[in-house]
Amino acid sequence: MKKYFFNEDILLIKWLKYIKKNCKKKYNFSMFNIIKVAKKLNILKLSSFVITVSGTNGKGSTCAILERCFLNSGYTVGLYTSPHLFNYYERIRINGKYIKKSFMHINAFLKVELARKNNQLTYFEFITLSALLLFKERNLNVIILEVGLGGRLDATNIINPNIAIITNIGLDHTSILGNSRDDIGYEKSGIFRKGIKVIIGDDNIPNSIYKMAYIFKVILYRKNYEWNWYELKNYWNFYDQYGILNNIPIPKVSFLSAAIAIAALRVSSFKIDKNVILKSINTVFLMGRFQIIYKKPIIIVDVAHNSDATFYLSQRLKKLLYIKGNIKLYALIGMLSKKDIKGTISSLINIIDYWYYTILNTHQTATINDLKKHLPKNAIYCISVKKALYQLIQKVQKNDIILIFGSFFTVSEAITAMRTLNL
Repeated sequence: MKKYFFNEDILLIKWLKYIKKNCKKKYNFSMFNIIKVAKKLNILKLSSFVITVSGTNGKGSTCAILERCFLNSGYTVGLYTSPHLFNYYERIRINGKYIKKSFMHINAFLKVELARKNNQLTYFEFITLSALLLFKERNLNVIILEVGLGGRLDATNIINPNIAIITNIGLDHTSILGNSRDDIGYEKSGIFRKGIKVIIGDDNIPNSIYKMAYIFKVILYRKNYEWNWYELKNYWNFYDQYGILNNIPIPKVSFLSAAIAIAALRVSSFKIDKNVILKSINTVFLMGRFQIIYKKPIIIVDVAHNSDATFYLSQRLKKLLYIKGNIKLYALIGMLSKKDIKGTISSLINIIDYWYYTILNTHQTATINDLKKHLPKNAIYCISVKKALYQLIQKVQKNDIILIFGSFFTVSEAITAMRTLNL
């Protein structure tokens, strides 16, 4: 008699392929369908305290610090982020752990599929509903939702937050969100709800956000006004209406992300001891954010894919170059076609000694010509991230630096390639 084995992991992969194939491909400019399905699933009203995090950069880092501080304070926490680097599991964490039991995801997918019937959803809307189902089943103290794109029409915005965060406003996804910071600010402030507390980390807040704040009568907590921080040699201090938080360890993520998270924690209704913040802040690390994956030569991978992100990246590189002294800096870039390539490389163009570029293993990749026209004439094309990485390692000196950046795809391919090069 034949024995048949049920492989949940394979079934999960098939489900994800099914969702991608059968869901709407383009951005949804209406929330009608997702709200309709969410009502059927009874997930629009959650008993958990919800923090929704929007912004152009630093969302993932801010979410991760919030999660760690809540967990270290004894609260139960659900975290939903995007995109993932390697595996779908990375998008959803409950109490600091990925849900690696495939049947739990499959069960949630099945519930969404049965509820949606003929209602068209995007891939992101479908998996967001799935994540919310998993969170609701656990009856968590806190749910942290990272906005996928914009805010106003994002799938996460079907849930009313208790605190909203806008990390910053930069020019990205302009074909969908608008061509100005004012337009993008309007879209991101779509996560506001009446009377809630809103943390904003931008130095130059667009008028559109102030208009939305007035309409929703939110309580603003703005960098430079209601809170701020300053750096010292080996630590930093944060201050707000509650006083000064001294001697904070240097974070492994950006100071801005750490400060935004602290600002949100201190205005929340939760009891978060200052010692928990001090002990938690430098324990948070995110893959693909100025991550050193090899030391001789130094190989840095970073998912930076817009001008604000690469400006911050350039500042960190300058500090490293100052410390290291007389060395060469090589860059390998791979980007998606809809990104602002010229703006993304503008902060780096004068500090990179040698440029390499490649196409990515996705239909969304920027073409050879897309990249070539914005790079120096002596930039070198390589057929893949793996080939480029191999070529670079053969060429550089052990004290040199290789930077690989431009997309989550670029970083994912680079880390995967490093595992096969057997250095």
